Amino acid sequence: TQMIAEEDKAGVSRMVAHSVATTPTQVAHINEFIMAAHDENPGRIIPFAALHPDTPEMESVIQGIVAAGFKGVKLHPDFQEFQLDEPRALRMFSLIADAKLPVLIHTGDYRYDHSNPGRMAHLLDEIPNLTAICAHLAGWSVYDEARRVLAGRDVYVDTSSSLYTLTPAHAAELIRAFGVKRVMFGTDYPMWTPSEEVERLEALPLTDAEKEQIYHVTAEELLG
Repeated sequence: TQMIAEEDKAGVSRMVAHSVATTPTQVAHINEFIMAAHDENPGRIIPFAALHPDTPEMESVIQGIVAAGFKGVKLHPDFQEFQLDEPRALRMFSLIADAKLPVLIHTGDYRYDHSNPGRMAHLLDEIPNLTAICAHLAGWSVYDEARRVLAGRDVYVDTSSSLYTLTPAHAAELIRAFGVKRVMFGTDYPMWTPSEEVERLEALPLTDAEKEQIYHVTAEELLG
């Protein structure tokens, strides 16, 4: 309810909602909660499922995620303590790709080695049919490395938890390096409110058409 109120305040009509399962046992509970929120807010919430690389009977769980109507999967290698390109992760990502589900992945952190842009590049090499959305402009806190390694590749990125730390000129430069048709607006709520993130995006030296693309067109094209 609080999230919906914050989205209303910012003028956001639809949002992708997701959470992170830090243990395999949390997966089912989180997914039930997200789908209940989706059902209670018709037309507002686009549900992304939680998953964990140690989830038992992974193939069957992913089939259930698709059957339930989830539009994608959310993973956070740093919190879930796995490396993007280690064998158990590659097996999971291969099943996600085969199910044709886009996956939103926390990417980058100078403090850890789980999800850095180099590992993301290796993951994409190994599983080229994966639709990856690399959160935080593809590399939280290592933005220029992310651009160097991942710009021009077949990936999407979002703007969540990034604009607060970048100058408007630097942020716009990174966005254009990935291409606005590959960029989606994100908030990382409750880290930031939607209103704060709208304000930050509005401050970027981008055209109105580029902002429209980022606010909703890219997501509509990707998620239908």
